[in-house]
Amino acid sequence: MSTLAYPSADFPGQPSVALEVPDGWEPAHAPGTTMAARLPREGAFAPNVVVTIEACGPEFRVEDSLEQIASLTTSRGGAVSEPYAADLGGAAFVGCDATWPDPDVETVLQANLFHLVSSEAPDVGAHLVQLTGAVGGPEAVADYELIRQVLTTVRVTPWGEA
Repeated sequence: MSTLAYPSADFPGQPSVALEVPDGWEPAHAPGTTMAARLPREGAFAPNVVVTIEACGPEFRVEDSLEQIASLTTSRGGAVSEPYAADLGGAAFVGCDATWPDPDVETVLQANLFHLVSSEAPDVGAHLVQLTGAVGGPEAVADYELIRQVLTTVRVTPWGEA
């Protein structure tokens, strides 16, 4: 009889992700997120960064995520930038910015970045690491640089058997 285990070479675990956040930022917890942080602001949009890690099949393409962002954004009356590439901590990310009008804060601006961590085992699939930085309101343009600085500190380490 064989024993199957998770994580293992047959069932690789999630990659680990680390971010550096400035003083004053606090951890934020929400269903469906792996990790999040925000800069709390009383009565104003709180700049935030969210990390999610999702298992996906071997046929998954990062372009699928870009298309999903574009569809969601246009359904809200917004627009997305052209996709761009970013090397963050040695990991190749693909991203796009999205912006849409919001009745509470005027405008929301998101930076969305995706990195696919493939398994060494054939037909096992991969893990999609998504980084989303969001800003809004009158400070959105100035705060965009703040979330961008946080996003550039990301370090993704693929799971490996110890």
